[in-house]
Amino acid sequence: MLEIDLALPHAYAVEEMGDLPGTGKFDVPVIFFPPPKNRLEHDGLWLKVTAASGKRWIGVFKFGHVSPPAFSCVVDSLDPDRMCVISKGAAYIVKADQPEAWEQIPLVPVVDFRVIRDAGLLIFSDFIRLVAYGSGGLAWRSPRVCWDGLKIVSVNRGIIEGIGYDPNDLATHESRFVVDLKTGRSLLPSPASIDGKPLW
Repeated sequence: MLEIDLALPHAYAVEEMGDLPGTGKFDVPVIFFPPPKNRLEHDGLWLKVTAASGKRWIGVFKFGHVSPPAFSCVVDSLDPDRMCVISKGAAYIVKADQPEAWEQIPLVPVVDFRVIRDAGLLIFSDFIRLVAYGSGGLAWRSPRVCWDGLKIVSVNRGIIEGIGYDPNDLATHESRFVVDLKTGRSLLPSPASIDGKPLW
């Protein structure tokens, strides 16, 4: 079952679609995110949305990645009028009463996220980097911070800490990363090649 976590005040209701009508017709608009380019539709997560204004629509949010660890969920976006939809690794921010006002987080597949209420940010990660989204839209993109397998461990004191896969560490196969929460800047140096040049 789809996880829907709307812990903060929000001006909409959202639910996963059940069975589609046998007629193939709906009594509200069906909107595809993003709009298909070469066909009439695409595979995605089907959601029924009702804004506080009473506006109702069905959203079909294109899947980003078909296999784990990509996942799907709906969470609040720190803006009561906007929701965050993660559809198998593709993340979208959509205004409930103006679904044409939407954007996709530039990261696929999203394999983890954090809602940082104090900083007013949503933090998303793929396998090697992080992206932050705030009230003004995209806040920052981090540089690459690990070889693979990025895992956020903690977010506090203005920094994001985590670990990732490191093929050069024969003991643990892990490396640590630290990113500034405000800027996305890496606070640790990248690994270096044999000749001392940064690898990223």
